[in-house]
Amino acid sequence: MRPFDSGHEDLIHDVAYDFYGRHVASCSSDQHIKVFTLEKETGDWQLSDSWRGHDSSIVALDWASPEYGRIIASASYDKTVRLWEENPDEKECVGRRWTKLCTLNDSKGSLYDVKFAPAHLGLRLACIGNDGVLRLYDALEPSDLRSWTLTSEINVLPVAPASHLQSDFCLSWCPSRFSTEKLAVCVLDQALIYQREKDNMLHVVAKLEGHTGLIRSVSWAPCIGRWYQLIATGCKDGKVRIFKVTEKAGSVTNSSLQDDESNSDTTTQEHTHKSFTSSHSPLQVELLSEHDDHKGEVWSVSWNLTGTILSSAGDDGKVRLWRSTYSNEFKCMSVISAHQPQFHGAQQPPKP
Repeated sequence: MRPFDSGHEDLIHDVAYDFYGRHVASCSSDQHIKVFTLEKETGDWQLSDSWRGHDSSIVALDWASPEYGRIIASASYDKTVRLWEENPDEKECVGRRWTKLCTLNDSKGSLYDVKFAPAHLGLRLACIGNDGVLRLYDALEPSDLRSWTLTSEINVLPVAPASHLQSDFCLSWCPSRFSTEKLAVCVLDQALIYQREKDNMLHVVAKLEGHTGLIRSVSWAPCIGRWYQLIATGCKDGKVRIFKVTEKAGSVTNSSLQDDESNSDTTTQEHTHKSFTSSHSPLQVELLSEHDDHKGEVWSVSWNLTGTILSSAGDDGKVRLWRSTYSNEFKCMSVISAHQPQFHGAQQPPKP
């Protein structure tokens, strides 16, 4: 653990590594985005650039796949998503190295999360905020990254919560290129799986049950070498949960979940989750394990690139690393403190 001074003047809400792990971006209530570069020789993180990105707190960041260039998406309480592109010809630390490509301002409420889709789905991103609407955008012309089109609007919540201070929203894409397009969307204490169906629209096909508090974080694991999917959640009820998701052979999505009222390019969908039953789902969802080791609220969960190790962070100020045993049971293998690393047994922790 090598801490470094971020230079932010207020609470940091999110940090995100690029694909190669050589750059990290951070965002804060000080309305600034900062990008740091890892110095190979010293192992230190050096500030590459810092700029004011929004007119309110910036709460989420994500990097696009490197095949589309060096692009960052940011989401803010000012109700906008903004996309930024690096200009390597500009000097570092002058505030001009990252230029704004465009601003997406369709949200009616504060935004909480933004995520780029896996590269095989094209240059696509999803965002969600406290207006209860999941929005998907596509860059239809990869040669013109300043032009993005709103392709889907899905009403996840019938009624938006009154206060964003008492709510939470997060999402995670299914990274598998061998599976139909899916993403997990968490709103308040609900965790829903959406899947793109034959009508080219996203429909709820499964739920992740058992949460008794606001869901703070969700992460869909890469499935290298596995025939099933894993999804982890971190919850205000103090538990880390890991779900196993498998596709039922020959299953068809319940027609009651499909809504063909709109045939426009941008489709608004409303779903009545109360009528959803798992027997009609094309997916089988099983709770593999749940853990309360943090002894308090769990704020973040994240898988490594191979989907074999899960990291979680909570109110105890520690990062815990989880790995599956041969019996498919997840165990805490390492506990990392910001002050003094502590390892279970003689095994050293793997690089996350």
